[in-house]
Amino acid sequence: MTHPRISRLAAIAGTVSLAGVCGVFAGCSTSTDVSAIGNTPALYSHVYVTAQAVWFNNSATAGPDDGGWVKFPLSTPATVDLVADSGGNFGNLVTGLRLAPGTYSQIRLIPVDATTPLTASAQALGALYNMEADYVNASGVTVQAPLQILNPDKGIGIQASLTVPIGNIGAGLSSLSSTVSTPSTTPDTTFGSSETTTPTTTTGSTGLGLGSSGSTTTTIANFTFSFDGARDLVMFTYGGTTGVLYSSHGSAYDLSQAGGITGQLTLTNLTGITGATGLPDIYVNAELVTPDSSRHYVVASTPVNSDGSFTLYPLAVNSSTSSPDTYDIVIHGPGIATIIVKDIQVFMTSSLESLDSNSSSPLSSLEDETSSLGSSTTATTSGTTTTSGTSDLSLFGSTSATSTTTSTGTNVITPQNLVSIGTLIPRQATSYVANITTSTTAPLPAGAEVAFYQTLPGSGELPYVIERSPIDPINQVLATPQQLSTGTVDSGTFNNANTTDTADTTDTVDTTTETNTSGTLVTVVSASPKEGTGSYQVAGDAPFYAYGALGTEVSMPASAASASVTTPVQEVSVGALSLASGNNPVTIDVEVKEATPGKYNAGEVLIGTNGQLVAAASLTAALQGGGGTVVLDKVPGGTPESVYYVTVVAWNSANPAATFTRQWAETALNLTSTGSASLQLTLD
Repeated sequence: MTHPRISRLAAIAGTVSLAGVCGVFAGCSTSTDVSAIGNTPALYSHVYVTAQAVWFNNSATAGPDDGGWVKFPLSTPATVDLVADSGGNFGNLVTGLRLAPGTYSQIRLIPVDATTPLTASAQALGALYNMEADYVNASGVTVQAPLQILNPDKGIGIQASLTVPIGNIGAGLSSLSSTVSTPSTTPDTTFGSSETTTPTTTTGSTGLGLGSSGSTTTTIANFTFSFDGARDLVMFTYGGTTGVLYSSHGSAYDLSQAGGITGQLTLTNLTGITGATGLPDIYVNAELVTPDSSRHYVVASTPVNSDGSFTLYPLAVNSSTSSPDTYDIVIHGPGIATIIVKDIQVFMTSSLESLDSNSSSPLSSLEDETSSLGSSTTATTSGTTTTSGTSDLSLFGSTSATSTTTSTGTNVITPQNLVSIGTLIPRQATSYVANITTSTTAPLPAGAEVAFYQTLPGSGELPYVIERSPIDPINQVLATPQQLSTGTVDSGTFNNANTTDTADTTDTVDTTTETNTSGTLVTVVSASPKEGTGSYQVAGDAPFYAYGALGTEVSMPASAASASVTTPVQEVSVGALSLASGNNPVTIDVEVKEATPGKYNAGEVLIGTNGQLVAAASLTAALQGGGGTVVLDKVPGGTPESVYYVTVVAWNSANPAATFTRQWAETALNLTSTGSASLQLTLD
């Protein structure tokens, strides 16, 4: 289904007029930085993502081939590691973008595909591929696998609400200059493609007697991609070989409207919880209630650090102290008893970088007006930005400068608006493994994940996601069986009245009560969930589909109570999903031919949008018949998001790893208002 978004559209009334004012004052400048942060399961030691461009659009539903994109090719591709760049650490993608003030409803990352020559940035991190997922296999060996992506030239599109504020007007008044702008059609490959208007400028005295041109003060807007590897990294098996596909369910955040939750776990009494990265196999989810009020869903997740600390950031917040955003957190892992802390209020407690409110200039009222457009963060980075030429801003917020931007290193961003829950002491637990079976007549959609839920005892409680995993789209199972804790659940409600006490950072919570100098923060109790100790409800979930029915359960075998006994995999049948409201079933016909008959004898057709897998169908019968048509029916259609691209993976079963190929079509299939579409492909 189309998952609920918690980002909010900011008011941008007056943006154009204020941008015009900003164009008059040379000291009024805004710079945009873009970073990445991730969350990855314990079996991954590195996940490398290499970017070559970042695009912005005012439309939330614009496809990659539509107009309106402001495109910023990176002069040097940038690579981030989503394992290292997590828990409040950000990987730097690009700095110093001259993006026009206003609110953008979509951001798109254009990756450098795994099949292209290795970039310097990826090589410097030890990668073999520009897009790569390193995982530990069942034999304990680390595998460096290419990270497959759907239609990489179309990129990963994410809906968001990202506000570029007006620059510091107060600073600009002390160095006032006039700027006359004439649009130019010359493409500026650093600050935007030919779709971006690039002005030429003439600077002189304003005649207002307020000064001449001089130094420039830059306001920095910080945006970040948040990648959820727990759902996005899809393992699949073909011909006995394992691959990894990236299917985007990411989010994008304006860090001027972000907060977070921090805490500390005491790990002293835990054993056997270390994952492939050397970090504990423990994660923290922030969860909200689904729009249908049937259960909770995961908003964001983060790993726990080796010292037991965690920072769950960024989370979307608002500026209201009377009606703040409220999250529940779930601390989980196969080796601990799950901990749930409810009702943590996160709100704007600080201005990340205010405009010059102390200015006594005649235009101070304009400064007040710009504050409604969003504030910005202050950040330093280990990358470098070199700019030559003039930097006066035009009405469009662009620049006449020529620039070279290198994007390497870590973006040092200090998380803001954090709420600490103190120190918790998790209890050791044993675990067992579970996998799913699905009906051949009613399989789960290829882009589905399976969630394992538990419900706290008490009236009105809704199930929480404890563990989750995407399905193998080819084999309709979990490529890696899910480990599930056998413990009871510790839970408590956070006392928001005491969050203002920042002096005491050594609070301790055990399974009874946590107190500090200002009172109780959390009272924690242990109890069996409604499903029973070690039991979970299991349901599927997929983009553009309604949440799967609850009620099906998986339970631990008796042998799971002993850590020294290997238990068999518990299998559970997961029911089919229905299309979400507003979506209609449509049909896609893909006719596939081979340039060299017999080169491939197995494969899969994958359908995706914005880098997200939505549907799939086997290509094997068509290939073994010398070519043919694959029909994908009941694909979600009839919404603005129903613009799909086709990718084909194929291999020869005699040597699957050596013959594996991924090929994609450039043509979009628009099913926003029609019931069917077709495409012809010839495999090289």
